[in-house]
Parts: sequence; C-alpha cells; structure tokens
Amino acid sequence: MNVWGTWKRQKSLMGNGTGSALIAALLLVAVSGVMGATILFATSTELQISGNYRRAIQTFYAAEAGLAETQQRIGGSPVSNPVFLGDSALPHHPHWSAYVFSHVGWSPADDHTYNAALTNYVPLSENATNTLALPNSVQSEMPYWAKVHHKTEHDAEQAGHRLATPHYLDGDGVTTLHSTSNRGQLIHFGYPGPTSVKPEQFTTTLSTMYPPVEIITSYGQVEGADAILQADVKHPAGPPMWAPMYAGNEVVLSGSMITIQGMDVCGLLPTGRPPISLAPSASLVGTAALMGNPATPQGSLISLDLDQQIKDMKPGAIPVLNDLMSVTLGSPTSPGLYYAEPISGTMNVSQVTGFGILLIKGNAQIAAPFQWEGLIVVSGQITFSGGLGSSVLNGALYADRIQVLHDDVRITLDTCPIAASLRTLPVQVLNWRQLL
Repeated sequence: MNVWGTWKRQKSLMGNGTGSALIAALLLVAVSGVMGATILFATSTELQISGNYRRAIQTFYAAEAGLAETQQRIGGSPVSNPVFLGDSALPHHPHWSAYVFSHVGWSPADDHTYNAALTNYVPLSENATNTLALPNSVQSEMPYWAKVHHKTEHDAEQAGHRLATPHYLDGDGVTTLHSTSNRGQLIHFGYPGPTSVKPEQFTTTLSTMYPPVEIITSYGQVEGADAILQADVKHPAGPPMWAPMYAGNEVVLSGSMITIQGMDVCGLLPTGRPPISLAPSASLVGTAALMGNPATPQGSLISLDLDQQIKDMKPGAIPVLNDLMSVTLGSPTSPGLYYAEPISGTMNVSQVTGFGILLIKGNAQIAAPFQWEGLIVVSGQITFSGGLGSSVLNGALYADRIQVLHDDVRITLDTCPIAASLRTLPVQVLNWRQLL
C-alpha cells in the first residue's frame, strides 16, 4: 500500500478546497460591498427626495399663508380692519403697491419684479405709508413675504391680453401696449355700463363705483427652496345699478309724498339711472314723483336672482337674529354688512338708522322713522307702512316685491355709500396660479 501517495493526493485536495473557499469569501465580500453601496446610495437619494418634497410642501404652504394674510388685510377699511393695508386713497392711483414681510433681511433685489415707480409701502400700525422693509406680518412664524398692487392694463397685457384674446373689456379706447412706466388704466371689477347684466373686468375713463382688481404675489422660502403663488382678487360687485329701485315681481306705490330719484347724487354714475327698474315680468301699480335719466320706469333685460345676490355678498356679514328696533347700525366711516333670515319669514324694522349693506332672506316690514345709507337687498317683499316721520334711503333698494303704503318715503340713488360698503366686503379670488 502506497501510503505516501495517498497522503499527497489528500493534501492536494485539501489545498484546492482552501483556495476555493477563499475566492468565494472574497467574491461574497465584493458583492456585499456593491450591494451595501447601492443600498446606501438609494437610501441617500430617497432621503434627498424626501427632504426636497418636504421643503416644497413647506414653501407652498408658506406662500399660501402669505396669500391668505394679504387677501384678508386688503378687505375692509382702516376703521373696520385693524390690520388694513389696502389703498385707502380715493381715487385709487395706478402706482399704489404694498408689501407684507414676516422677517427682516429683505431687499429689493429679492423681488425680480420690483418697480421703484410704485409706492412700495410697508404699512405699519402707526405709519400706513412706511417704505422701510420692516416685519409687518401678523404671522411672524411663517417664512414668507408678499406684495399687492392694483391691476393695470400693463399687467393684463403681461398675462396675454390682446385685441384677439381680451382679458377685460377695454373702455378707454387705447389699444397700444403699455409698459412699466406707462401702466395704463386701472382694471376694475363690476358692471361697465348702465345695462350690463353681469360683472366683469373693465377699464373706463369715467368715474366708477367699483374698486380695482388687486394682484397678490406671495413668496414662500424654506431652507433655500422657493414657492411663488399669485392671485387676482376682487371685491364683490353686488347687483347691477340699473336704478335706485329694482323689483323682480311688483311695485305698488299707494302712499303720498313718495319720491324716487335716479340721478346719482354722488356722481360716480355721471349719466344717472331711471327711478325704477322692473324685471321683464314685473308690474307697476300707482304713481309717485319720479326723476332720473330717463324719468320713467324702465324694464331690465333679465330677472335678477336675488337669493344668489344675497348669497354672493353675505360672507363675513354680521348676523341679525331679531327684529331691528331703535338701533343704529354702522357709521358713515365704517359701513357694515348685515344678514338676516327671520324665522317668522318677516323682519320688522322700526326707528333704525343704518350705514352699509342690509341683506334679508325673506320679507321686511319698515316703519318710520327709518334712514339707510347704502344698499338693501330683500329676497321677498319689503313694505313701507306705519310709523311716524319719514323713511329715507340714500343708495338703492332691490327686492322681489316693493310696497310703499306710507306717506313721506324718499329713495335716492347715491353710489357713494354703496361703493364704500362694497369696498368693505371680503375680497374673492378671480384666478390663481403657481409661478414657481
């Protein structure tokens, strides 16, 4: 038996096994390293994606917060809104603009659309025309800044307005393009003409009771990431000013000393209006002292949905839960918005002086003395009857049925208190876009 040969063959086999195991181990280590690096890279990429997504969401929400704050702060007036930053000057100027900052450190270079020709106010509680870039936000914990300015023809042209693709009704007759130094007319939202049936954006060379559209641009900034949101906002226009009195169904005039005046004492509607506007199916019974342009009642092109008009204007209204007796609502410098939906179906109003907009979903019974400066919209029937003294409305009255059974009732078209009241309503978004 060759023991030596057998031992050598076994040793050779043992040596070959050790080498194979070593090679296998090295391959396993290499594969594990590659897999580990791949997993580490994938994990790092996922963390980066997750971080980018988080920052994108945070900047978007910050920009939204800037839009919301600015939108709230341009509604109302310096009297009614303690953080008001809108343009309180009349008439409005095309170069008005204002900023909202939540933190220090901003400079004009941060705004790629900065225009030194604008007012660029940074309103503070003690200085509405401050121009220093100081924090004036009510949400200092939110990383954003925002600006607002009146929309002009130049802004609309930058957004694509042309004769072939109009964004607004051009009422000034100028069709050439404008520039940052010649911004053109302000763009208002309301009813362009005496027979308009729906509100829209328009320009005019005449006086108007409708405020301009505002453009708000908000910049959210978190950890080097940015989001830019922009919105065009408008004040609600209310019903069209066809006359100081509109009826959807019937007008009954059976008292004495009834005067209805359609010439605008404010002058924002230079041509005036007829004394009464009647829906196509409405009727008029009785007579009164009627004045206006023309001086006779006129039919409207359509019937107004007064319920919808009330619904459009009532957001932010002060609820009226009981009959109105011996009270004063609002003031000339701070007109209010009031909404009533009487459980009985009829609200009794007596010895009331009011300023602003009164919305009644139902019926109203008016007893003298009564005086209102602004707009009254009643979805049902309003009746002037009883009481002592006179009932005076300087503004406009819109109702489904109107009965004037009481002596000494005077209704005069006055767009000044109506315009002041509309400016106090919360602004609403016309369109919204994300720029970045």
